[in-house]
Amino acid sequence: MTSPIIWQDAFDRAAAALKNDGIPVLDIFAQHADLSRLECFVFFEIAAATSDRMAVGETLYEEEGVIGLTLHVMRGTGAIEALSLRQKLSRAFLGPASDWPPGLLYDGQQFDAPEQSAGNWTQFPLGIAYRFQILLQTG
Repeated sequence: MTSPIIWQDAFDRAAAALKNDGIPVLDIFAQHADLSRLECFVFFEIAAATSDRMAVGETLYEEEGVIGLTLHVMRGTGAIEALSLRQKLSRAFLGPASDWPPGLLYDGQQFDAPEQSAGNWTQFPLGIAYRFQILLQTG
């Protein structure tokens, strides 16, 4: 991801999706207090992206990439609760497109298998594919 517009929109959507559940969405690159005090949280990650002009000489620029969201739940939480929370995150990126910043399209999703991490956490990854088009400033 190279555009702050995308980062901020996606972060805000993820945080709003889980706000009523009291589950924080955390910037993975920021410093956090003791996470062991939480029962559940989401790391918001920057994944790979590509960008280029739409064609030679074009002033339209397109970026494509994936936003990584990883739901961390305490071991023993149970699959149904964790899957329900991940689904809430997923729905935040399903539309309608009129609510998205101009030029941004959330394009697809990938639900990876849960992973046991070191310690007391199970991770439920979610990838959100996006495309972003914007006119380049010329002259």
